[in-house]
Amino acid sequence: MNTNKPDIHPENNLGLNEREMLMMITGAQERLDYPTEPLTMANGCTVEKYVIPDEDRQKVLDALYPFYNAPSLDDELLDIHTNTSFKVRDYLAIREGDLNFLAAPRYAEAVGTVLNWVPLHDDDDTTDTPFPLMAKTIKGEMRTGVNASQKVVTPLL
Repeated sequence: MNTNKPDIHPENNLGLNEREMLMMITGAQERLDYPTEPLTMANGCTVEKYVIPDEDRQKVLDALYPFYNAPSLDDELLDIHTNTSFKVRDYLAIREGDLNFLAAPRYAEAVGTVLNWVPLHDDDDTTDTPFPLMAKTIKGEMRTGVNASQKVVTPLL
């Protein structure tokens, strides 16, 4: 595990709303047992990026994906912050403050976290939300006590 922690200013990286949503969904977390390396953000701040070996990528994806039905490493999703598609296997595992979370490969440019991943297309979606692609069911209980079986709609951040 990396003991040299970069100078992190989480409030300058994740937007406040996104940070609050991740914290409500996951709560504070212990560090993962993987080394980290610095990742310089577009705003000049530095965060920690976990170095995940290929053989552990599915395990880490399953552990950090905060919703039911985690995608497979071979799935292709859209990062709505950059409006670009990516293979899930290329995700980043990020440590900011007391949060571990998944991010899109271009996280340093536009802070696209797992909250901003959507399917490229979803012809079978029959949800009754205003933004059907954004409806996701949270695993476990939200830190606010909200029933986790409720679908939440992730705003376009």
